[in-house]
Amino acid sequence: MRDDEGPSMSRGILRVGTLCLVVVLIAYFLWDMFSETAALRRLATTAKNYSYTEKCDANGNLVATGHPNCVDLNHYVFVYGPVSRAFRRACSGKAAAMLSFEEGKVARTEINLVEKMLQFRARNGVNSPC
Repeated sequence: MRDDEGPSMSRGILRVGTLCLVVVLIAYFLWDMFSETAALRRLATTAKNYSYTEKCDANGNLVATGHPNCVDLNHYVFVYGPVSRAFRRACSGKAAAMLSFEEGKVARTEINLVEKMLQFRARNGVNSPC
């Protein structure tokens, strides 16, 4: 019996295995792009590389002592630290609130907004209007 007469069992297993591998890789990349954990990791990387000029306490209030750790983004006041926080202003279309960037405590959309605003501010040196 020749090998090219029809599909063999080993070819079928190889095709199913390849399909499963492709599905797993696509699922992993989608999870990595859209999960809350990935958004927090991207925000942490962006925040770590940002050069801060103002000094704030954990609640976003300006203080005179300490290392620069915060930036006013108009819609948010972002405070970098072991647990990064942001004070959301009412001009963002939502009620003013203090956001703590920990898993399960803030919406992924908020994380992405703050990350984009930090990147915009780092790139252009200005904020979007409030």
